Amino acid sequence: MKSNMSVLIGTAMALYATLHFYVYEKITMIASLTQAGQPPIVIFLGLMVVAPLLTSTLIRHNLTGLAVPLAWAGYMWMGFVFLFFAFSIALDFYRLATDVGARLIGLNMSRFTLSVTDSTLAAAAAALLATVDGFFSARQTNIEWVRLRTPKIRGRASLRIIQISDLHLGLLVSRNRLRQLVDDIEELQPELIVSTGDLIDMQMDHPGAFADLLRELKPRFGKFAVTGNHEAFAGLDHSLAFTQQAGFTLLCGAGANVPGIINIVGVDDPAFPHQGHADTPAESELLGRYPEEQFTLLLKHQPVVEPASLPRFDLQLSGHTHGGQIFPFSLLVKLFYPAKTGLSRIGDRAQLYVNRGAGTWGPPIRFLASPEITVIELQSDNGSVANQ
Repeated sequence: MKSNMSVLIGTAMALYATLHFYVYEKITMIASLTQAGQPPIVIFLGLMVVAPLLTSTLIRHNLTGLAVPLAWAGYMWMGFVFLFFAFSIALDFYRLATDVGARLIGLNMSRFTLSVTDSTLAAAAAALLATVDGFFSARQTNIEWVRLRTPKIRGRASLRIIQISDLHLGLLVSRNRLRQLVDDIEELQPELIVSTGDLIDMQMDHPGAFADLLRELKPRFGKFAVTGNHEAFAGLDHSLAFTQQAGFTLLCGAGANVPGIINIVGVDDPAFPHQGHADTPAESELLGRYPEEQFTLLLKHQPVVEPASLPRFDLQLSGHTHGGQIFPFSLLVKLFYPAKTGLSRIGDRAQLYVNRGAGTWGPPIRFLASPEITVIELQSDNGSVANQ
């Protein structure tokens, strides 16, 4: 596990450093830097590359007062750099297309062309605007409603379930932010709350305050959670203790039955070390232990569907993708997780809902991928699916 993490971190840092080299090259193309002017820029870019690692080091040494401002600076810059790269590459292709088009067609395309300076400044301006928009968007949580009609809810008109996912409670999440989320959930009057992973992040400085707030949520039929990859990164014992302190029943390759109402089955994220061991039941086997005549809810962090499980559950709730979090990275997410965000039918009767998440990972911004809390209303009927 540690060796895999080292490889992952090393690869990410190498790619991030390459991104900064691209930024440096763009700066040198549009500015005449003197020998005295180059070192400050190189030092700043180098500091931003290692800022996430420095933040982690400061947290480990209980230097939160230094870690917080560095984290804000480093991760906001990370979001800006990602967006600048995306806009800049798009404008680079535009410049190339106009140049090639002019040569092939033989037309005067001068009024349609952009200079390197113009395209670089335009990319920087667009990235800055998108970063500011994304910062405020990340703090405006949408309430998404999904209504499902099913004959498996008996003896009651409906069951209201709240799904939260990918809160990433950590260094850049304030207590006020979580207070607002908790208040929003309470106003929705859920009967059941589920968390589909990444409840916490690696960098936390006040976990007790977060747990206390989450413990205030006391729906009639309880709260259930599964692990995500970030619970694994934060440490198994620490993550499980926090989740339980927050009042959730952990479903680690296990299930629960609310008699006469619903089955809830949860599986751990593959990042957890005990996944795949001989004593870990297969997902389909685990699902098969619960009565088919009741509605079966499968909690699974990553939106990956096991074909063998399809006949054994009614609705899978997942998260993990953040809806891409920062466009255009949502396009890359689609390559690894083709399931669409939101509700989709899979197989003959099962359905999948992929939650965009309520928090952020890395940059505290969301651009064209707003955060969400999902309200799922199971209604007792023989009709079809209806969404709002």
